[in-house]
Amino acid sequence: MNKFARILQLIVGLGLVGAVLAPGLSPAQAASPLKIEDLYNPLKIVRSDLSIPANSIASLRSAPKTYVPASISMSLDGRVSGSVAILVRLKGSTSLQYDGGDIDGTPSFKIKFPKATTPYGYLGLRRMTFNAMLQDNSKIHEYGAYALFNAMGVPASKTGWQRIYMNGKDMGLYINVETPDSVFMQKRFKDITQHIYEGRANKDWEIGNSDGTADTGSFLVDYGWKVTPNKDDLSTLFDYMSDFIPADWYKGMATATNRTLLIRSFAVENFLSHWDSYSGPLKNNYFLRSNTKGQFTYIPWGTDQTFGENRKTDTLGDTFSVPLLATTSAHPYDSRKSYRGKAYVMCIQYSVCKKAYLLELKAVSAKATGMKLATQMKAVANVINPVLAIQFKNNPSKMTLARNEQTRSISYIAKRQSEVAALLKSNGIK
Repeated sequence: MNKFARILQLIVGLGLVGAVLAPGLSPAQAASPLKIEDLYNPLKIVRSDLSIPANSIASLRSAPKTYVPASISMSLDGRVSGSVAILVRLKGSTSLQYDGGDIDGTPSFKIKFPKATTPYGYLGLRRMTFNAMLQDNSKIHEYGAYALFNAMGVPASKTGWQRIYMNGKDMGLYINVETPDSVFMQKRFKDITQHIYEGRANKDWEIGNSDGTADTGSFLVDYGWKVTPNKDDLSTLFDYMSDFIPADWYKGMATATNRTLLIRSFAVENFLSHWDSYSGPLKNNYFLRSNTKGQFTYIPWGTDQTFGENRKTDTLGDTFSVPLLATTSAHPYDSRKSYRGKAYVMCIQYSVCKKAYLLELKAVSAKATGMKLATQMKAVANVINPVLAIQFKNNPSKMTLARNEQTRSISYIAKRQSEVAALLKSNGIK
């Protein structure tokens, strides 16, 4: 018996087999030829064969957001994962109604790996999110936005590419966005996660909005209700938000939130002109993560409406920009100006916080140059465009629009940098 065999025998004898497997993997999944890095490599496209039985398809027609049984097999460069059991539902709100995002169109998917075995998951993942990018004509906004957030040290998703075949039908290109769940939090934070809250459109950080249970109320609980079945941490945050003395509010934010990352997140959102965010007029698309001390960290989400995207029209080259420094903003679907997220508004109305925000804008603008964001986005476009050309072969105007929006989005970075420079100069910041 060789040395390795003796060590393996000892491990088995001591009942430590699970200890040498990657966390969250069953023995079969631990042997998968794919790696986690493959799933979030922006320069590769993973093929995913999604098998959804007829009864699950029927269920998704009537209840698109209820998980149903299915299976998935992923492959890359000749390496195949083999079939993995999953639960799947559709993702989205407006896309389910207006943009052909239902199960008979081009839906976005939420995937869970069921608790059929312990440990469970796939390559350490418990959930996956596949976006069809129906509201992003360029198909590169989410990649670019999350890359910038991460480069700035904001906890944000990684992204990769999927070419999905559903029951043998080529569904085209999807972006695989890392889901901000408990696994994500374990990777990004050293302390213990108490709750993960999902921000809902037009629900601001105000007293009274910590109502409901895990699945009801102004803020839904994605994680933590089983151990801590209350929203007391959220109530405390909103209490701090109700302090109308600016200096006291600013001090309170350092207790109730990771204030530096919060302000930085607003700066990145606004540099990207992310109008469908919390600091935008819809107060939408983000998660709030609290630790056991009740301190919150802001997690960005839903970044397809970025880089000046004017989703209302398919006019070539049109742009919609969110003001970099303003308490109100319109959005492409409503020219009337609405107040933006309360925390952002209070920040820019208090001189100390406003300066911190402007300095973060300066840093974001510099980072976009330093990381060569425009170059990265061009490289990614070159990777995905051959698949898009196949996807849009019967609708060449869509491919023309995609290429045009890619060019416009990449050019938008320099446009925004010029606007930031002018804003800093007008506020006396060199």
